[in-house]
Amino acid sequence: MMKVLIIDDDPRVVRTLERLLKEEYIVNVAMSAEAAEEIAYNTHHDIILLDLILPDMDGEDLCALLKARLKTTPIIILSAKSNVSDKDVAFRRGADDYITKPFSGRELRFRISAQLRKAEPAPQLYSKTISLRGLSIDRSRKIVTYKNTRIMLRKKELMLLEFFILNKGRVVTRGEILEHVWDVSISPFTNSVDVHVKRLRDKIEKPFDEIYIETVHGIGYLME
Repeated sequence: MMKVLIIDDDPRVVRTLERLLKEEYIVNVAMSAEAAEEIAYNTHHDIILLDLILPDMDGEDLCALLKARLKTTPIIILSAKSNVSDKDVAFRRGADDYITKPFSGRELRFRISAQLRKAEPAPQLYSKTISLRGLSIDRSRKIVTYKNTRIMLRKKELMLLEFFILNKGRVVTRGEILEHVWDVSISPFTNSVDVHVKRLRDKIEKPFDEIYIETVHGIGYLME
C-alpha cells in the first residue's frame, strides 16, 4: 500500500483524514513541523497532506523545506486560508495542489489520486536500460558503462547504483537503501551503506571526473 503523511495539529482533522484514507493507504501523522521533518526524511511517503497552521513553523516554510529534500513527493495543502494570495504563496513554496477547508472526502481522494498519477515512476523504471549523464546500466546483462567504457561492479554495488538511478532527484535515506538493496534483517546501525557508497563513488566518479552522488548529512544520499 502507498503511504500518506498527514501534517496537521488538529486532532479532529487528523482523525477525519485517517478514517477517509486508512482503507486505501498506510497513514502516518505528524502534529508539528519538527515531527514532520523527522518522519518525512527517514520514511518514504508517496504523498504529503500539509496544513499551513502549525505550532512551531509556518506551513509555507515547511512546504519549501520538504520540497527541497523530497523533490518528487507531491504535497497537497489542506487549509482554511482561502485567499488567492495564500494559495499563490503556497504554490510558489512548492505545493502541488491546494484544497480549502472544509472539503469533501470524495474530492480529497480524487485530488490524491491525480497527484499520484503524475508522480508515477518514469518509464525507465521498467526499461531494460537505465541511464544518467553518460552512466548506463544494461539491466538484462548486468553491464555498467560510462560513455561506452565498461565499469566492473560487484553485485551490491550494481544494485545500489540501480536504486540510485531509479530514485534520481530524490533524497533516499539509509533505511530505504537497506530495505531495497540489503536483506531487511540487517542491523540499521551497520555502516555497510556508507562503505558501499564510497566504493561505488570510487568506480563511477573518480576515473571520469564526475560527481553523481551527494551526501545529505544525517539523512542519506541524493543522485542527480
